Order: sequence, then structure tokens, then C-alpha cells
Amino acid sequence: MEDAYYATVTFEVAVSATCFLVWDTVINLSDEVEFIWQARRSWIKWTYVFVRHFPYLAQGSILTLIAASYTGQTWTSTQCRDWIIYQLTAMEALTVAVEAVLIIRVYAMYNRSPIILAIILFLFLAEVTAMVAVLALTIPKMTFTAQCIITSTPTIFTSYWLFSLAFETILFGLTLVKFFGSVSRYLGRHSVFFVLVRDGTWAFAIIFVIMLLNTLMYHLVKNPSAGICFFWELSVMSFAGSHVLLNLRRLSFSSNRPSTTLRTNDSLHFSSRPAHTTGICVETELSVLNDATAMELQTVARHDTASSETAVYFPT
Repeated sequence: MEDAYYATVTFEVAVSATCFLVWDTVINLSDEVEFIWQARRSWIKWTYVFVRHFPYLAQGSILTLIAASYTGQTWTSTQCRDWIIYQLTAMEALTVAVEAVLIIRVYAMYNRSPIILAIILFLFLAEVTAMVAVLALTIPKMTFTAQCIITSTPTIFTSYWLFSLAFETILFGLTLVKFFGSVSRYLGRHSVFFVLVRDGTWAFAIIFVIMLLNTLMYHLVKNPSAGICFFWELSVMSFAGSHVLLNLRRLSFSSNRPSTTLRTNDSLHFSSRPAHTTGICVETELSVLNDATAMELQTVARHDTASSETAVYFPT
């Protein structure tokens, strides 16, 4: 009876997380069509598609299996283990995709520094390796109810989220370092740097909170409700990753409407020195974002530097 109660609660929370994600997708569909689908083909478009649409499809398939339990369907331990492998693989794929977006943003903010990229990629590879190793060690030792609700996990399982928390905290720290080193006391609300810092801050905050909740639940709760936040983590990661990309596209489109001539060797460059409103020379290529995206960011940067509310400074 107690297991049935926990299964019901878990199912209801999972449905609420999925409904939230579908609702957010629907209300932003017009922006998605305008700023994502009508744009040139680029890594942003396909990453957005995966981060935005894969999670609720995965959630729907998992909910179908959970709903089958209400009809009296029971599962063997082997079937439950295969089920949890599918769920955690979906989680890992989404985490890697969202963190890749955050890595590229930090790389761009540091003007394609090879040292910064090497450090970040090393830490990223270490994080992914550690997370996969934790899953490989802990999944065979998990126990389940007949409805495939996890009843116990090895203690080391909670470290799965700690590795990601640590890595994303480092990315956020690098964002803050660049912020305090590059921006004056004025910060234009429509500058690309403002968007990078703003989105990096709130995305880090909500991802940190949901991962911490998952860590605490699995560490402190010793019953089948420990995994109650799993679906919400999928929803929050999808929400954060998709809006970070959509907001950057929205900004670049709004500033790209006037005809602007761009040189192919222009790119975003942050400096602690003030910019002049004319003669702006933006130095190195930002090819990491591909030509189409780089051109959009260049236009935004020029738009900002020509404005009286300039917040991002460029060397002359």
C-alpha cells in the first residue's frame, strides 16, 4: 500500500513537470518559428531542437510506462534496470547538450582563448567520465518496486549530481570573472554582454537548485519518493538551455534588422577600456559560433557600441 502511494505521488509530480515543459514550449512556439526555424542552419538550431523537444518526448514515453502500472502491470528487476538506464541516459544526454551551450558561451566571452578552452574541455571530459562511471557502478546495485520505482541506491549515486554541480559552478565563476573584468558601472539591457551574463546567472541558479534537490532527495530520503524530482530536472534543464539559445537569437534578430555591412574578420571582444562611438575595431574571429551566428553577434555588438547606453567595451 505504501509503495502504491509513493508511485502515485511520483506519477503526479512527473505529469506536472511534463505539463510545464509542454506549456512553455507552446507559448514560445511563435518565437521559436521566427528566431530559430527561419534562421540559417547552424549549431544553434539543431541544439535548440534537441534541448527543447527531446525532453518532453522522453518524459512522455516514461509516463506511458508508469501509467501501465495502474493497470496492474508489473515489471521484473531486469526490465526496471533497463528502464532506469533509458531514463538516466536521457538525463545525461540533455545535461551534456546544455553544458555544451554554456561552454561555448564562456569560450566566446573569453575571445576564443585556447587556454580557457583547454581547461574547460578537460574539466568537462572529467565530469562526463565521472558521471558515466557512477552510473555504471550504481545501476546494477539499485533495487526497485514492482512498478519500477527506485527503493534504494548505493551511497555513491548522489555524487552523480555533485560532479555536474561543481562543473557548472566553475562555468558560472568564469562568467562572473569576465563580467567584473570587462563591464563598467553601466550595463545596457540590450547589449549582448548583458544577455550573456543575465542568462548565465538565472540558468545556473535554477539548474543548481534542481540538481541540489535531487542530490539531497537521494541522500536523505530512504523510500521510493527519493526520485520525485527527476522529471523536474529534465524540465528545468530543457527550459534553461532552450531559453538561453532563444534569447540570444531574439537579441541578434532585433538588432540585425537594419542593413549592416560586416567584415569577415570581425568578432566579439570584451575589454576594460571604453569604446568610442565610431571607428570600432572588433579584433578576432568568433568562428566558434559559426559564420551565421558570429555575424549576428557582430551586428549586436556594433549596435551596442553605437548606442548612448553602451555597456560592452571594445578596443579601438
